[in-house]
Amino acid sequence: MSSIQKYLQNANRAVNEQFVGVDGFIDDDMYFTGAEGFFSADAALSAPVAAASPMRSQPYIITVSNASNAAVTTNVFGAYIFLNNAGFSNGSLTIDNVTITSNLSNTTYFNLLNQSSVSPFTIGSTLISSVNGTTSQVLQPITLTTQDANGNQAVKILTPVIDPYQLQSGVIELKQAFRIDGFTKLTFSIFASSSVQFQFYPADTINIARGLAGNPVSKQYGSPKIIRPASR
Repeated sequence: MSSIQKYLQNANRAVNEQFVGVDGFIDDDMYFTGAEGFFSADAALSAPVAAASPMRSQPYIITVSNASNAAVTTNVFGAYIFLNNAGFSNGSLTIDNVTITSNLSNTTYFNLLNQSSVSPFTIGSTLISSVNGTTSQVLQPITLTTQDANGNQAVKILTPVIDPYQLQSGVIELKQAFRIDGFTKLTFSIFASSSVQFQFYPADTINIARGLAGNPVSKQYGSPKIIRPASR
């Protein structure tokens, strides 16, 4: 092997090593999850420091309703899978008798899926509320699944836990943080004839249009403080 061939071989190896793990799946297959807390908004993780007193997070709100007389496994988000589904009607999605509807008057669930496909975001906190049916619905484990365009997949189980100091039932704050893009979906079982509401509070959003005005494309939000600590 000539010296030139050896040089090219070493250069190619160096380039390949530099790109290993750039999508988070090699070095950190749980890149889309985070520690408890509100990410950089409350200094829970080491991340770029946001401006002082960031805007308080406002939620994406959806209701998932099961009209059948049996439990059904359903999915929320997963834009690349569901955006073209024939079950959409007036912006709500119905699959296997389970309907997902936005609770915001000026947007639909279809709009939310569209946004997640082009502008990923981090959810810092999730409020889960039983609308009707068995209140223990809020304790159902949620499987968080994502992948990249190479087909590499990562899975994380999110387990809602009731705060021992809270008095009300049928409502819970899931403090596990996670990131949503077009590949990412949340999968869980919804009980028969039950409805559950999710309020997803973003901690960080990406919008490339912000860059047109010379602003950072990433924006951090402050904790919504939806559940106040009980007196000890």
